[in-house]
Amino acid sequence: MKYALSLPLFLGLALAQPGTSPFVDVPPCHWARPALEAIARPGPQARPQPSLLLAENALLQVFEGLRCNDPAWSMRFLLNPAPGFGQSQSGLRGFELRVLQSTLVGSQATLRFSLTAVVEGATLRRNSTARLVFGPEGWKVDYASLAALELPLFPR
Repeated sequence: MKYALSLPLFLGLALAQPGTSPFVDVPPCHWARPALEAIARPGPQARPQPSLLLAENALLQVFEGLRCNDPAWSMRFLLNPAPGFGQSQSGLRGFELRVLQSTLVGSQATLRFSLTAVVEGATLRRNSTARLVFGPEGWKVDYASLAALELPLFPR
């Protein structure tokens, strides 16, 4: 019974996300993705307002797309990516992302974060700051701020 009650709530939350798909926070390789896409109904969506929660989600989704080996997914959340993005032979096997501090001013956000990433079998740790801009398609992470991580996943 409680599962039947939680499904409408889950679907309502999923439909409130920005982007072309109502399930913008479900990575392409997630086990639930096919089922969620199958039950998606087109309809008018409210335009979300800039929030730190959605900004953090945009940063997370860049890495989720790389972990799923789907750079096109990551591109949906990137602003001005380098031409070589997504063509790296280095794959992201896993990651942990922790936002340490976040700031929102109008349509711009700054997220200071800690990243632990498994790339080519090596565990790499980085601390950096991502800049994000909110526009008609939602939050976009400034690619240059990720290139500063000096990971093979983000060529300059």
